[in-house]
Amino acid sequence: MRVDKLELEQKIKSFYPEIERRGLALSLEFDEEADAWSVVLSSGNHLLTTYIDPEDAENYLSGVDCKDLSRQIERFIETYCCGGTARLV
Repeated sequence: MRVDKLELEQKIKSFYPEIERRGLALSLEFDEEADAWSVVLSSGNHLLTTYIDPEDAENYLSGVDCKDLSRQIERFIETYCCGGTARLV
């Protein structure tokens, strides 16, 4: 399956509505060298850069969540947007 960047971005946002609710910036690029999708989430001066492999990207498009990315996004939001106290809804 070919992964479309905009479709993947929208799917990730649908899994994590806090991204838009909190006004976070999300950007994606396929990193040929790493053979993975680079996922960058930012809030002010705070930045999270992580990678998801092509298989996980395809799973997202099929409606399957990636637990590793979920934990990283949740920690980022808790730490940099909520002072370490919030939980994703």
